[in-house]
Amino acid sequence: MGMFVWLALVVARFWVCIYPSQLTGYIHPDQFFQVTEPLAGDILGLDHFRTWDWNATSPGPIRNVFFPYITSGVGFFALKTMAASGLTTINSYTLQAFPRLAMAAASLAVDYGVYVMAKTLNQNVWNCLTVLASSYVTLVFNTRTFSNVYECGVFALLLALIVVSRQDQLKPVQKQEEKKDEKVDKEGDGDGKKKKKQGAKVDKKQPASKSPPKKKPSSDAFIGFWLGVFMVEGTFSRPSFPAFFLIPLVFWLTGKETNLDGKAIATIFKNIFLIMPGAIIMLIICIFMDSVYYGTLDPSILDQPQLLLENLNAEFLFNNLTITPWNFIKYNINHANLAAQGIHPRITHFLVNFPMLFLPIFVCLVMEIHAVYKARSQNRLTGFAASTSRAFLLLTFLTPVMLLSFIPHQEARFIIPIIIPLVLLYADFIMMTNSSFPNPPWIMFNLLGCIVFGQLHQGGLVGSIDHLRGMALQPVKDNPISYHYVFFHTYMPPRHLFNLEDKILPAHANLEDEKYKHILDKNENIVTVHDLMGAGRLDMHHVVEELLSDRRTPTPESYGKEIFLISPSSLDPIFCRMNVKYNFKLKAKFGPHLSMEDPPEWFPSYSCVVEPERSYNRMGFRSKLDAMFSIFVYQVEIVRMFPPETDPVKLKELKEKNQKARERLGNVDSQKS
Repeated sequence: MGMFVWLALVVARFWVCIYPSQLTGYIHPDQFFQVTEPLAGDILGLDHFRTWDWNATSPGPIRNVFFPYITSGVGFFALKTMAASGLTTINSYTLQAFPRLAMAAASLAVDYGVYVMAKTLNQNVWNCLTVLASSYVTLVFNTRTFSNVYECGVFALLLALIVVSRQDQLKPVQKQEEKKDEKVDKEGDGDGKKKKKQGAKVDKKQPASKSPPKKKPSSDAFIGFWLGVFMVEGTFSRPSFPAFFLIPLVFWLTGKETNLDGKAIATIFKNIFLIMPGAIIMLIICIFMDSVYYGTLDPSILDQPQLLLENLNAEFLFNNLTITPWNFIKYNINHANLAAQGIHPRITHFLVNFPMLFLPIFVCLVMEIHAVYKARSQNRLTGFAASTSRAFLLLTFLTPVMLLSFIPHQEARFIIPIIIPLVLLYADFIMMTNSSFPNPPWIMFNLLGCIVFGQLHQGGLVGSIDHLRGMALQPVKDNPISYHYVFFHTYMPPRHLFNLEDKILPAHANLEDEKYKHILDKNENIVTVHDLMGAGRLDMHHVVEELLSDRRTPTPESYGKEIFLISPSSLDPIFCRMNVKYNFKLKAKFGPHLSMEDPPEWFPSYSCVVEPERSYNRMGFRSKLDAMFSIFVYQVEIVRMFPPETDPVKLKELKEKNQKARERLGNVDSQKS
């Protein structure tokens, strides 16, 4: 039964990648800008926006291209091929679904790693896999295009290799004690004969259990090679990866040695030597791919090996090779760069991110720590204090969390890989007794996580982009229109989801530049995206005024202009005020949408001056609830202070007429008197 529950959850993992309502959740800008945004430009030729981490500007690009291309890249190539064959179309839905399906497939590496480790450690395999597959971290985070998903998969495979190769050292102490007791029983009377017979049966079926065979020399070499491959590729995908493999690697390098003597040092150096071939090969592959991709190395030099050898010096390596992890380190040692990303308290991972991702497991951990402390006071061993494997897994998840806590920028997705040791530690605590299903608290917690992060969180943004794209693609009637889309207090809008080719101009584009000439010559509608992020209200008004006056982005000749502003509904009171120069008219709304930075006010009752029908105090309960969890699209409309006929010239004439009318009235009054 357990296998069928896990299979159903795997189907659900792929289902959330293709079910439209599950595509709305927008967890973090890196969900798009780490992988799919640049690859959509490279593979599909769509207009896109490259963030600093994909640009060759100082400190240099920090994104490795190996995993993005073999996962999301494969998804985009499949989409391109199917679209060319007429089997599907390229739109915002398929632009999200295909890469996510590839990521869901890649996430199965985590399931495989957990399966191997659970089987090796004599744990209930299907309990572990069910807890893993039912976590919202797997269903939501691991189906998004984050580099953390690559890190998680590589960590699972690396950890599985180490557990398999060192399984004799990871057997729980309790199991060994049971074997000793069994041996004593065999020497006794009565039941001894029966147990001896049972032992003989076991020996018949499993002759290897009595004296395990010696490992072949090639076994350690094979494991060492792949450990080197995974260590390097994991580090290139996420330079924080060494924090995760530190404890497992030390455990593997030392082998069975417990004292730091000459023999232990020899074992460590021997194992390091075994790691080197795989590490060097993968290092060369990653550096070569990145250097070619970012244009610092000409791949044609491989056709001239003699020239390559002649120029193979420090200067050549420094100027022509792109080493993305080194660029990552250079960027992050600058505190100002981290401050721009956000500074968090050092305890954020332990007290906020860990419970947010795995609250029921967090409770189990606290309870086990309390039990170990209580047993220690009574001179007893229990929990991870009595088991080598539990102690190893505890260190495997605590150490990276501690090390990453020294970095002041802390996001929940940075510690996603700890789900692997946590599942192995606490799956039996999460599963119901004599059942193939997790307990109700675990189910409720993860359903809530799927709803919040899979659907609600910034969920209306993608729908609004679809709507704005439709406006830009409207046929030109009299004159083409220059559309300005201002995003205010939203996450960064992924440009590739607009699904436009040669229609998006930068915010401060020089229209006389030759590179924009081919866009304007088409005489089609054009789009400019202005991302204000979390700017203040006055900054937003300043940008709108600049757009109205052409100071920010000039409008091409013969083009009309329309300005739209996209903002969460929680900020609607700002746009309900009557302004002197312009007003914001609500044109569309999309949901469900929840902004954690600007949470909705519960059932507000303010009045809207610009559009009275938009007032909350006029809405019913259902309409209020819908409006609270939406993102609004406003159109900026210029306010006409005077009727059209009262322009300055006509106003002067009107004043003269009024003056003459007053004089005539004065004459009439004097005559009456």
